Parts: sequence; C-alpha cells; structure tokens
Amino acid sequence: MKRFRILSAALTGTFVYVFISVFAGRDGLLAERQQREQKRILAVRTESIQKTNNSLKLECTALQNDKEVIEGLAKKLGYVSDGDKIVKINGLSFEQEKIYDAGTPVKAREPEYLPEWVSKVLGIAAFLTVCLYSLYQDVKSGLFKRRKNPVFMEGIPVYDLPQV
Repeated sequence: MKRFRILSAALTGTFVYVFISVFAGRDGLLAERQQREQKRILAVRTESIQKTNNSLKLECTALQNDKEVIEGLAKKLGYVSDGDKIVKINGLSFEQEKIYDAGTPVKAREPEYLPEWVSKVLGIAAFLTVCLYSLYQDVKSGLFKRRKNPVFMEGIPVYDLPQV
C-alpha cells in the first residue's frame, strides 16, 4: 500500500511537469501559437513586398522596351522631343515620381514560454504535496501508532530487565 502511495505521488508530479511543459514550455502549444501568428504577419508583409517588386519589374520592362512609355516619362521630367513647343505656366507643378515603400523591417521574436526549471520545480512540489498528504492520512488513520513509553532508569530506556 505504501508503494502505491509513493507511485501515485510520483505519477502526480510527473503529470504536473508534463502538463506545464506541453502547454507553456519551450515547444509547447503557447509558443507554437505565437510562432504561427508571426508566420502569418511575415506572410502578409512578404506578399506586399512581392506586389511592389512585380510592379517595379513591369515598369522596368516597359521602360526598356516601349518607346511611348519612355517618351511619356521624359515629358514628365520636362524633356521635349523635336517639333514640340514649350509652354510654361506658372503655378503648376509636375507630378512627383511614385516612391515605393518596402515597409518597415520585421524581426522574428523569440516566443515567450516558461523555463524548464519552473516545470520541474512545480512537478517536484506536486510530488511532495501528495507524499505529505498521504503521510498525513496514514498518521490520521492510526497506521503509525506510538508505543507506550518505556521504563527509564537514570535517563537510559530499559525495555527488558535481566532477572537477578
């Protein structure tokens, strides 16, 4: 019966340790959820940067191959071609070039979790609690009965006196 009590205490301590490790440990469910959220944020940022990159590639290809696009850009910048007449109107400004924003840098954060030692300490505390509770129940039920006080002679307990 005593072995079962120690075994149940060890089982309880192990269960507490595993439970805390699975849910709040380094590779636990809480850390996994934080990493999935970071992955989603990075995927959204990557998609935005990919759209900007595709737009720049398209503009680069058009500037390299399409003569009309080159002429339109040159006119925006204030250049004229042969046969064009220049008319300047005060108060009008040319449209600014589009500045592409690549976004702000995002660093991956280390997920927050409980250190391993916390899980171990709580598991040991659960083990000791169950052990002490079992011991208390044993004492309360009378499993450990006190013996009657032995006879004392000059401070030395005497259990069996020799016959003289």
